[in-house]
This record gives sequence, structure tokens and C-alpha cells, in this order.
Amino acid sequence: MFLLIGLLFANFVFGGGIVHNTNHSADFIRMLARNASTDIDAVYFNPAGITLLEKGFSFYLSNQTISQDRTVTSGAKSLNSDTFEGTTFAPVFPNVYAVYKTGNLAIGGGFLPVGGGGSAEFDKGLPSFEVPVSVLPASLDAAGIPTTKYSVNTSFKKTSVYYGFQADLGYKINDMLSVAVGGRYVSVNEKYEGYLKDIMIDPNYPAFGADGSMTSATAFFTTAAGGLNAAADGATLGAAGLQPLIDAGAGDVTFANLIASGLVDQAIVDQTAAGFARLGIPFDPATSTPSSAQATATAAAAGFKARADLMSANATLTKDKELKDAVFTGSAFTPIFSLHLSPMEGLDIGVRYEAKTSLELTSETELNTTGLPEYDDGTKSNADMPAQLALGLGYRVMPSLRVALDYNYYFNEDVNWDGREDDIENGSEIGLGAEFKVSERMLFSAGYLWSDSGVLPAYNNDISHSFTTHTFGTGGRYYFAPNKYLSLGAAATTYDDITNENVNYMDLTKATETYDKTSISFTLGFGFTL
Repeated sequence: MFLLIGLLFANFVFGGGIVHNTNHSADFIRMLARNASTDIDAVYFNPAGITLLEKGFSFYLSNQTISQDRTVTSGAKSLNSDTFEGTTFAPVFPNVYAVYKTGNLAIGGGFLPVGGGGSAEFDKGLPSFEVPVSVLPASLDAAGIPTTKYSVNTSFKKTSVYYGFQADLGYKINDMLSVAVGGRYVSVNEKYEGYLKDIMIDPNYPAFGADGSMTSATAFFTTAAGGLNAAADGATLGAAGLQPLIDAGAGDVTFANLIASGLVDQAIVDQTAAGFARLGIPFDPATSTPSSAQATATAAAAGFKARADLMSANATLTKDKELKDAVFTGSAFTPIFSLHLSPMEGLDIGVRYEAKTSLELTSETELNTTGLPEYDDGTKSNADMPAQLALGLGYRVMPSLRVALDYNYYFNEDVNWDGREDDIENGSEIGLGAEFKVSERMLFSAGYLWSDSGVLPAYNNDISHSFTTHTFGTGGRYYFAPNKYLSLGAAATTYDDITNENVNYMDLTKATETYDKTSISFTLGFGFTL
């Protein structure tokens, strides 16, 4: 019954692995296959390919606006609503590249959000937040406190960006082979915020001041705990009041016989009976004895105390919970190796290998009342970026038509994600694109990208899940001067729905969950060579 905010991995875009973004140019969006690029976006996609640019200085700038809608549907019967909707929005997702080429040598650099780059927000929380609250009415009703309704105010938001600053050094060995080495400095900034507050229920239990109207759960449980503690004290006092009779040797004599023999006044027995009745403790003067009554009262006191402790715990658990400005930061370096082959005219083959990026994140938290220590100030967590092998093939079928094929492989199983890597396999994706030269100034292009991030069913939950995706992109390029151009693109992604058949909500209840998502992107890029 506490706020559960888990680690959302940083992939807010269409393709890529669980962590990596791969949509790093407007020309990628319009074509979806760029691993054999010999344009300036080769700085990222095919570093050895920058040696095939024209001599001089080349520059490229693009931006994407990305929007995603996410839906989590829970089968938990206790929820007020089974649908939880979230949005992801990245109005600014830039890519900047620059290359200087002289002779057979080329030096390139770039800036790109290699992971993340947006925000994910569920303004009504998620099932894992609400289910522990939603079971309150049934649990209270089972305990003899009639309750039918609940309400809660909850929200969750995460912003994330993995800034990438890349440098490449490429050399053209001959007309068939170029090589490049480089690296990327990755700087991570993730921010988590969320709350679970204003938990209300409608218990009907006059003994605790509840008349069936909606009331604060914390206030009700606090009042109930006070009443039960008072009852425990009363039962304890009642048991202690019987000790003199037991010490006098009358412990096994019924109260009726004690009255008849004049050892106990009727008024005292009536007072004892009334006190026990108020506490709900059985008492019959004809059969009860001081010893049996004391044992019953002592047991009742222990029961009242146990229930009071439970109510006190519930009062604590239903208090407002908040996570504010929990910021995780870290940085690391990614070595990159690349080669480009041109075995025949019109054929380009690109190979890129990025080594694993070993990332450790450290938190700086302003407020954490969730009870989750992983968000405390100074907490460390592992968030490696997997190694990646990227292969690309581009072939000019005819002067006006070029086709491209990409394959990416992600070595997910080698990372350290604090145990979550146990629920993943290596991932892969395949892209296919083509561009057609409409005129000397204009290109039209389209592409398709299939991606399987490699997660196993146990990995998926309402906070962190990954899909098999199908992305369709289109767009074009317009040259308004021989060495100056604009690239435009749009892409849409569909996701194979995921159903988790047996979600265990904190051992309170089990249900199915279904996850769905849609994504669209619009982009504009500008490039020139001097």
C-alpha cells in the first residue's frame, strides 16, 4: 500500500534496443535504414563512411518532435477503472553533426540523445500504485467493517535523457576500404516524481465514528487504532480486577455461587458483566468463573492489541506518499569501431561496433516519503548500455533508385541492470528502405523497421515493458543549392500488444495486465558542405 515507482528504461523512440535510441537524423526517419550511410549522418550510423564525404566542412542539424500514447489495462476486479493512460512527449530531439575532410582523412563529431530524450507521465498513476488501495474495502468488509468504496489521487512522471557527445576519426585506405575509430561520452540525467495521496474509504462502523460516508483512510485507521487500544487497556484492567478473587482461592467458583455465598456483591458482578459486554467479551455469571473470565479477558486484550497494531500500520501506509525531484545522474565512455566497404560501384557496406557502456547512476533526492530506499539521496544503481553491432548495406540499383538494408544486434545479456538482466535476451532489428530521385533537386524515400528488444515475459510490468515494434517512415530531401538541402520525414510505429497473465500485486491479488502503445514522429533536417 505504498507508492511504487520503478525504473523505466530510457528508450522513448521507435526502434533501437531497450536503452538505445537509433532515430538519429531526419534522413533516418524518412528511410529507416542508414547503417551504410555516406552522408553526414554517418557520424553516428557509419563512422567510416564520413571518409566518402566531399572535401571541406560539412554540417547537419535536425530535430524531431515525438509523441507516444501508452495504455495499461489491468484485470484486477477491485479497481475503480481498469485503464491507465500515459503520454510521452519530446518536442525537441536534436541531432547535430559536423565533419571536416581533407585528403583521405576525415574528422567528425556529433551531439545526439543516445537514450531517452522525453518525458513519460501517467497523471492517474498505474495499477501497481492503485491496487493496494483498491483492496481496502474488501479486506475491511471481511473483518466485519462494512466498506464498499475507495478513492485515491495518484500520479507518476519521469523525464530522461542520455546525452551523447561523439567524435570519430576516419581514414580512407583505398577505394574499397575505409576505417574509423571513435568514442561517445554519455551523460545521463533521469528525474522521477510521483505521489499517492488523499486515500478515502466509506466504512460503516459507528463504534469508530464511521457512518458510511467517504472519509480519510488514515483518519479512520487512526481512530480505530485508538479505540482498539482503549479496548485492550479495558480488557487488561478487567483481567487484573479478577486477580484478588483468584488469589483468595475462588478462581474456579462460578460468579453465581460467589454471589449466593456472599463472597461477591451482585452490583460488582453486574458491573463486571457490563464492562465485558461493552468490550464484546462473553460473560455468564452462571458459568463463568474468575479464572475463566480472566483468561477470556486476557486473550481479548491481546486480540484488541493485535488489531490496533494492524490499524496503526494501515494508518501509516495510507498516509500521503511523495517522491519529489529524485534525480539520477552518471556518465561513461563508449568505444566505437567502424569500417566501410565498397567492393563494387554503387554498393556500400557499413559495419559499426559499439562496446558496452558501463553506467552507474547516483541519486540526488529532495523528498522521498515512499518508503522505497532505492530513491533515497545518494543511492547508486547500474544502468549499462549494451554493446551493439550494426550492419548496413546500400545499393544503387539504378541512377535514380537506391535501396538499403540494416541489421542491428544488441548484446543485452552482458549488462548489469541490478538483476533485471536475468529477464532479457539479446535483441535485434531489421530495417529496409529505399529512396527515389524524382529530379535533380528532390528525393522521395520510404522504409520499414522491425525491432525485437529481447525481453522475456517476466521482465514486463506496468512500469517497465518492451514491445516488438513495426515502424513505417516516409519523407524526402530537397536541394535548394548543390551543397545545401532540407530533409523531411514522418514515421509511425505500431506495437505488438503484450499481456502479462499473472501479475502479483504485492501478494494482495493476482490479475492479467495488457500493455499498448502508439508513436508518431515528425522531423526536419538541414545540411550543407563548404
